[in-house]
Amino acid sequence: MDVQEIKANRKGTPGGGSVADWIAARGPSFTEADLTEALDDQMRASGTVSLSARDRSFWDSNAGINAAKADVAAAAAKNIVSVLASDSAALTAQELARKLKLSSSTIRHYKSAGRLYSYERHGKLHFPLWQFAADTGQALPGLSAVLAALPRDAHPQTIAGFFQTPQPDLVIDGEASSAKEWLESGGDPDPVVSIANDISFGF
Repeated sequence: MDVQEIKANRKGTPGGGSVADWIAARGPSFTEADLTEALDDQMRASGTVSLSARDRSFWDSNAGINAAKADVAAAAAKNIVSVLASDSAALTAQELARKLKLSSSTIRHYKSAGRLYSYERHGKLHFPLWQFAADTGQALPGLSAVLAALPRDAHPQTIAGFFQTPQPDLVIDGEASSAKEWLESGGDPDPVVSIANDISFGF
């Protein structure tokens, strides 16, 4: 889901359509109000914000996207949609507590102890769903060890890219797999930790 797709769908909507028409037709996880809020945030922000040299190197190596195309204001609209998509695939502490049948304070303790990954948006912690196994709904086996090896100040999308991008050293049935797939399948966390350490060394 990116801005070009939105534009393409608008062209295909009778009468020219609008973003609201596209949202109604495609049913994304974010609402028109969410998009408006994100656009307002972008307008308030500086148009010259970019990734740091460390984030750029980390992103290029592991996120599967060329940072040069996403680090400046020219890519702001795509970034907004990407942030919205990331946020829609994450739960607040309260939502996660209900999902796992735990208290919100326990969830925050897990975050502080490095057992769960979260980032802050609009004053609220967001816990991405990629860190949970699809079959059990619990945190990925070995997650805490991998999180401890990754740079603490890396961008949330960079961390998500690391866990969800196939790595040539993590092979399942002859195919490169992502860290998430590797851990989810019961793979030894050590190779993932080793990759994370190698990345963090130059971050």
